[in-house]
Amino acid sequence: MSKPLHRLTVKQIEAAAPGTALTDGGGLLYRSTAKGSGKWSFKFVSPDADFRAAQTAKGSKSLQRSMGLGTYPAVKLAAARDKAAAARDQLARGIDPIEAERRAEEEMQQRAAEMARAAAEQAMTFGRYADEHFLPFVLQGFSNPAHIQQWRGTFSNHAAALRNKPLATITREDVLAVLRPIWSSHTVTASRSRQRIERLFSHAIQNGHYRGDNPASWRQFDATLPPPRVAPRHHPAIPYGRISEFVATIRTKQAESMAALMLEWITLSACRTGEARFATWGEIDRERMVWAIPAGRMKMRRDHVVPITGRMDEILAEAKRRHPATLRGEKPDPADPVFTSSTGRPLSEMTALMLLRRTDAFKEYTAHGLRSSFRDWAAEKTDFPRDLIEEQLAHQLGAVERAYKRGSTHERRRPMMEAWAAVCAGQVPSEGSGNVVPLHVSVAARGQA
Repeated sequence: MSKPLHRLTVKQIEAAAPGTALTDGGGLLYRSTAKGSGKWSFKFVSPDADFRAAQTAKGSKSLQRSMGLGTYPAVKLAAARDKAAAARDQLARGIDPIEAERRAEEEMQQRAAEMARAAAEQAMTFGRYADEHFLPFVLQGFSNPAHIQQWRGTFSNHAAALRNKPLATITREDVLAVLRPIWSSHTVTASRSRQRIERLFSHAIQNGHYRGDNPASWRQFDATLPPPRVAPRHHPAIPYGRISEFVATIRTKQAESMAALMLEWITLSACRTGEARFATWGEIDRERMVWAIPAGRMKMRRDHVVPITGRMDEILAEAKRRHPATLRGEKPDPADPVFTSSTGRPLSEMTALMLLRRTDAFKEYTAHGLRSSFRDWAAEKTDFPRDLIEEQLAHQLGAVERAYKRGSTHERRRPMMEAWAAVCAGQVPSEGSGNVVPLHVSVAARGQA
C-alpha cells in the first residue's frame, strides 16, 4: 500500500526545529535548517541504466538518489509538491529526473555555445582574419619587403571582394568570383592569389575558424578553370664577357647616382638586390673588410658573411661621403642604410631596375641576373671550388658540403671575389682562371677614405 501524499502543513514546516526531517509522502522531504527555513529534496530509485551500471562498477547496491528542489520559503509547499509530481511523472516513464535535468543543462549550454560561435563567425570576416591572424603568422618567415608587400596586396586588393564577408560563410563560388575575371588575363597573379587564399583557409581550418573543405583548393576549380600555364621565368643575365663593359657604363653614372654605386656593389658581391638595398653601416666592418648580413635578412635564414674587395671599399667610402648624416657633419648611425636616398631611406627596388633600363646596351637585363653572371664566370672560367661559389651566392649547400664546411668561408672566398672584381674592372680577361692574383687594397689607402 503506497504512502499517502500531502501530509505536511505550512504550520508544521514553520514550527519545525533545526535539523528536523519531515516527509510529505511520495518521496518529497523537508529538512529544517533554521526556524521558518529549510531545504526540499526528492528521493527516488533511479531507473537509469548508466547510473545503475556505474553503481555496480563501484560495488554499491544502492540505487536510491536524492534530488534538490530548492529552499524554503523561496520554494513554497505547493511549488515543492508540483516539482515532486513532475519528477514522479518522469520516473513513471522510466526517466531519471536528475539525469534529465543534467542533459537539459548540457543542451542549453551547447545551444548557448553555438549561438556564441555563430556570432563570432559573423564578426570574423575574411579581411579581419587575414590581417589579425593569417598574415602575422605566415609573414614572420619573410625577409624580402617586396614579397611581404605582394602577400598583403593579395588580401587587400585581389581578394577585396571577400574582405567583408564572414569567413565561415565563404564558399567555392565566392572564391571563383574573385579568380575568374583575372584568370586568363593575369594568370600568374590569379594563380598566386588562389594559392595564398588556399593557405589562409588551411590556417583557418586548423585553428577552428572554418569548417568544411577548403573552398580555394585547386580540386575545387580543376574542372572549371583551365590549368595555369606559366612559362618558367629566368632573370636575364649579362654575359660575363661583357661584364667589364657594363661596369664601365654604370661608373659613368655614379657621380650623380647612388643607385649606380649600389648596382656595382651588387655586381661585385653577387648579392641579392634586397640584401644590398637594406645593408646597414652596422653590418659593415671596414677594418676586417667583411659585410656580415644577419640571418633575418637572408633568404635561407642563416647568417652570411661577404668579403669586401678593394673596389667595394671604395664604393663604401663614396656612399659614406654622400650620406645625409655625413653632409650634416655627423657620423651615419649603425642602423642607417649604406645606399640611401637624399631623405635617408633605403633606395627602392625599382631604382636599380630603372637605371638598367636607361642604359641602352643593357636595358633587357635585371639586377638579380648579375648573380648568374658571376656564377657562370666562376663555374666556366675558373677552378674555384663549387662550394665556395655557392657559399658566395648564399645558396643552400648539400649535406656533404655542410659537413665539410667549418664556420665562415669568407677568407677562402676573398681571392675569388678579388679575381671577379678584376674581371669587372677589365683588368684581366673574363677567361681568367682561379689562379688570378687578387688585387688587395692597402690598409693605408683605406684609412684615407
